[in-house]
Amino acid sequence: MHGNPPQGRGPYAGDRSSRGRGIIKERCSEVLKSFFHTGFVVKDIEVSIKFYAEVLGMRIAGRTEREGEFVEQVLAFPGAHIKGGFVDMGKGHQLELIQYLSPISGENHLHRNDLGASHLAFFVDDLDKFFEDTSQKGITYNNPPASMFDDNGKLSRKAAYAQDPDGNWLEFVEVF
Repeated sequence: MHGNPPQGRGPYAGDRSSRGRGIIKERCSEVLKSFFHTGFVVKDIEVSIKFYAEVLGMRIAGRTEREGEFVEQVLAFPGAHIKGGFVDMGKGHQLELIQYLSPISGENHLHRNDLGASHLAFFVDDLDKFFEDTSQKGITYNNPPASMFDDNGKLSRKAAYAQDPDGNWLEFVEVF
């Protein structure tokens, strides 16, 4: 089955590292209910929304502009003023894109191995085709898709890392 993990198995099935856990279907926390969204700080909200919508094919779920007491308190910046947008794939988890109008954001100099360097991973059906198509649309990848094999030598998954226009890390994974 391409694109989604086999029933009861996670993307690291067959991987003997500590990350090789199955998907947990029941609620495991008494206080946390579910994931809400992932947020990326961006330099230009229009450029970022265009990238996620036109290059990756995500749906624009909403836009917002906020300032005032609530935003200042949540973000802990006096005078905070942000523009935002949410993109998704039609259901479930959303990606929030946030442009700080005040205070203005600094540049992103994080490398993959730096503390605080996070990434957002997506399942795809055919990574080689996705890699080719999105490379033509301007995505720059670290390397071509890498292949992982299980203990029997069978291809179990492929993965590739890239960055969005602001240097936020993205991973694309095909599971076999």
